[in-house]
Amino acid sequence: MRHIATAAASIVALLASTQAFAHAHLKGSTPAADATVTTSPAEVAIDFSEEIEPKFSSIAVDDAKGARVDNGDVHSAADNAKRLVVSLKPLKPGTYKVMWRVTSTDTHKTNGSFNFRVGE
Repeated sequence: MRHIATAAASIVALLASTQAFAHAHLKGSTPAADATVTTSPAEVAIDFSEEIEPKFSSIAVDDAKGARVDNGDVHSAADNAKRLVVSLKPLKPGTYKVMWRVTSTDTHKTNGSFNFRVGE
């Protein structure tokens, strides 16, 4: 009986340590990282590998001069808790930097950035 209890405790510890390494990683975005789009997108949407806590997450979009061009209305998509969205002001041709910082529902924090371009 003691062996069963020890084995069960080992399995629980293994599962807990596996979950401890889970983090929300960027899986894709619209516009895509390093993409060139011909017209100004209405929003930036980022898909993550884990569900996101929008209250503790952010997306900021800056132009090449460092001026903020998003509307600051970061929210999760209504139909997808792994997608975070922010709307954009009308963008002129140029390069834009997207900086994201998220907290997943398991409380792990990750961040990153990517660029996209508006123009030909």
